[in-house]
Amino acid sequence: MNVRIPGRSAAEKKIQEAVQAWSTGTGGVLFIEGEPGQGKTHALDAIEEAVKGSKKGTVIRVDCTPPIGKVNLAGIQPLQPFGKAIEKLYLEGEQAAKKRLAMNIGMSLLASLPIAGDIFYAMKAISQDVSEYKRETAAMQHKKRAAVTECIETLERITEQNPFILLVDDGHWSDPQSVDVLRQFKRRISDSPLLIVWTVTPSVAHRVNLPLASLLREPLSQTATTVLDAVNKDVCKGIISSVDENLQPSEKQVEALFDRSGGTPGILVEYIAYLKQTGQIRSDGTIEADALVHSGLKLGDHPATDILLHEIESADALTLALCAAEGQEFTAFMIAALLNTDVVSAVRELRRLQSQTGVVKSLGMRTRYGIKTTTYEFTGTVPYTFFLHYPEYEERKQIHQRIAEVLNKEHDAATLEEVRSQLAAYIAVHSVESEDDSLAARMFEEAAAAAEGMGSSEMASSIRSEYLSEMSSIVVGALPHNSDSKGDGGSGGDVSSIDALIRQAADALVRGDDAKAREYCSSALEDEGATVTERVTLLCLAARAEIERGSMNDATARVDEAAAYPDLGMRDTCMIINVRAVIAMRSGDMEGARSLLHEAAQYAGRLSGALRLLTLGNIVLLQRASGEPVNDRYQRTVDRALEHRSWAGFKSDLR
Repeated sequence: MNVRIPGRSAAEKKIQEAVQAWSTGTGGVLFIEGEPGQGKTHALDAIEEAVKGSKKGTVIRVDCTPPIGKVNLAGIQPLQPFGKAIEKLYLEGEQAAKKRLAMNIGMSLLASLPIAGDIFYAMKAISQDVSEYKRETAAMQHKKRAAVTECIETLERITEQNPFILLVDDGHWSDPQSVDVLRQFKRRISDSPLLIVWTVTPSVAHRVNLPLASLLREPLSQTATTVLDAVNKDVCKGIISSVDENLQPSEKQVEALFDRSGGTPGILVEYIAYLKQTGQIRSDGTIEADALVHSGLKLGDHPATDILLHEIESADALTLALCAAEGQEFTAFMIAALLNTDVVSAVRELRRLQSQTGVVKSLGMRTRYGIKTTTYEFTGTVPYTFFLHYPEYEERKQIHQRIAEVLNKEHDAATLEEVRSQLAAYIAVHSVESEDDSLAARMFEEAAAAAEGMGSSEMASSIRSEYLSEMSSIVVGALPHNSDSKGDGGSGGDVSSIDALIRQAADALVRGDDAKAREYCSSALEDEGATVTERVTLLCLAARAEIERGSMNDATARVDEAAAYPDLGMRDTCMIINVRAVIAMRSGDMEGARSLLHEAAQYAGRLSGALRLLTLGNIVLLQRASGEPVNDRYQRTVDRALEHRSWAGFKSDLR
């Protein structure tokens, strides 16, 4: 397994030593630093080529998703590169139990699902299948590990069966938890046949990823780092030969290529590719004498930008702009939606563009947005950037709005909380680009809650402080308020006024002022422009107020009125069932309440953290009201979630 990186003898030696140690069972972490175009990706290519077909193990290659617009997507998704790696490993294997999870969410970190697990076991706790509950809860008695530790141990378990090298490109975009994984791996990885190679652009890391920049300054990291600087003229021939060993440029042509690339291997490789694509390299490997003089290139021009991209027809350029709007990696699923066509037609169109332009290529099937779809990527940052900025302002805004709409539809239809959390981050960044602050706020909050669930309170705080400082209207008191019900009673009305009244009614309930709560609800219900979901929320709050004053008949009437709306969504239905369960509890019908909460838990398991929290809180109250010992795990989960959301009033109410 010889790693060949022409013109990079020091880097080649260090990488070769790391790969050789891995092949004998000794793992490690290797950082490759370099500014854009200095050959980091080429170095990963060389490692992949050297290990290909080796019986020592396999190579898994992923990248940290680059920013979409103003938001670093990878920075708000915990453990993203490792999640991608685990997904690829399980997709390539036949481990069915783990494979299903990987196919759905690209992550096998079971410890990252605290509320989901607790809701599941809460359902078991109030069901009649006591023996099954005991068996399953016995398996959960072990202390939950932090997501970082679980990630490390998952990778270590995989390497026991399948040694592999993990190549991570664009690692400077990674999240703090992924950096923590690297830090811990450096201390314990030597006994595992796992080599992690992490490429970094130092200038970007120092600007956007302080945890990684700090890690790179540590002595152990510096000894495990190889730096790729600009090459000198003497090594240009070696790089040219690495692209095509048959090439025979003259000395003047080598000098011209060096001058125009500025000693940047990436640009040098693009020039060679351009000359090959335009037929200016003869069959004997020599380059036409005037290829670099009379081809229309001026000194300093970039071939991809100034020749190839501008020649692409406007219709194709617009399609490529749609691709770039989704990201440097994009999917047939999304492009089909944006082109308003079927996926097969979209794949054929993308295949044609791949063949005719060469600026995109297929990566094969991947799981994205919880969907199996063919994924593509731009072959370089230059064409990606060019087409990202190709549309005008109004066009870009509309494209991102459409992407957010498509993903939001998938979000609402998803049955797994983990898929919704993954989608929330994508929806948030596209909503920012489309200037939909309301949707962006809801999705950023969901992404923050998901980060908390995976033990990354630092990331959650960062999301809230950076993106939600002016978006504080997404949480409404003690009951969740959403506007995605299937039954929409209209889109008009003074939404901000209704939202304020809902919040005031919820706050009044928590304070114990049921009279004020009823007053706020009645005032808001008079607004004819309120949506069905808003009316259901208000009626449920009004019912809670009636319960507090001991009027169970009035409370039931309010809930019946809410349930009478046609085509209610799961969120509204779950909220109504929860209030019916409270009425049953306060009326002394504990068995009825138990049955209702079992039904509510089945809905809550497919809904947002807020609905799960509401249901789990009522289960705690049921256990207490029934004289049963309260399950400590449920109580701790509720308390922890409430503290994260700063819902002190709700916590006091549960006490």
